[in-house]
Formats: sequence, structure tokens, C-alpha cells
Amino acid sequence: MKAIHIAMAVCVACTSSPSAAQLNMPSMASGLPSVSGMSAGNAAGVLQYCMKNKLVSTTSADSVVTGLEKKPNVTGSKDFAAGAAGQVLGGTGGKAMSLNSLQPHLKSQACGMVLKQGKQLL
Repeated sequence: MKAIHIAMAVCVACTSSPSAAQLNMPSMASGLPSVSGMSAGNAAGVLQYCMKNKLVSTTSADSVVTGLEKKPNVTGSKDFAAGAAGQVLGGTGGKAMSLNSLQPHLKSQACGMVLKQGKQLL
């Protein structure tokens, strides 16, 4: 009988700890830039940055970059240059966010978001 009470106490502790830990952890998405308002030039530049730094699949991103670069005034724009330097423009409040300021796993996630947005801009 005593062993059953101990086992039940351990089970209660095991089931309550993960949920308590989840409540205290900040959302991963909270540190990511908004990409919904980015220009085609910025998306192309950011994707080049992401490919150069191996943060996104070159196979997936290369065709998107090529398609975006065919649009007028993309590669010569300030937005493209900023993107190639890792700056995501047009985020919340119109502020730029540097991918260099993010932790590695968030950089990869942000690059994935830009790739998805870039496909929509084609």
C-alpha cells in the first residue's frame, strides 16, 4: 500500500512539472521578426544571407531568390542590400531586425519564414 502512494506521488510530480515548465518558458516566436510586410528585394537579400550562412536549404531557396531577382528594381534596391546583410525590414512598427541578433535556432526559423513569404511574393 505504501508503494502505491509513493508511485502516485511520483506520477503526480511527473505530470505537473512539464506543464509548469511550459508556462514559464517564453514563446519562441516572440523573438522572431515579422515578415508579412517585407518587400521582394528584402526577401531576396535575406534569403541570400540565409543560404550563405547555411540557415535554409539552398535547393529550396535558390529558385525563390532567382524568381524574386527577375522582378524590376530588386537587386539594386536598398532593401536587397539590407537583406543580404541579414536585416529583415518591414517588421512590427516598420523596424528592422538583424538576424545576427537571434540565437541560431531562431535564425533558421526566421529564414524559413522568409522563404515562405518569398514564395508568396513571386
